[in-house]
Amino acid sequence: MNLALSTTLRNHGPRSWLAWWHALWPAPARPAAPTWQHLDAAATVWLRRPLGHTVHCQTGTLWLTFDGEPEDLILEAGQSHRCTKASPLAIHAFAAARVQLA
Repeated sequence: MNLALSTTLRNHGPRSWLAWWHALWPAPARPAAPTWQHLDAAATVWLRRPLGHTVHCQTGTLWLTFDGEPEDLILEAGQSHRCTKASPLAIHAFAAARVQLA
């Protein structure tokens, strides 16, 4: 631990340390309420911070791919996926689709 951080912790206690920690690693951004979005065939949208979000496919077929990850997912109508990775997520519609991010 460097001297400046050590001094900050000693002078301000653990509450300041938590504020410092959350400033470096903020909680994932979440929409205020679940939103439905229509995607035309061959449309792609990106979710910069998918960690903690759930992608629901109401209609159509979606291809989910996390940037830099080897595994891709296909969601059919009625299926969902809870995101456990922080890397950006591309959501691509094979056919016209309705998707919800929660």
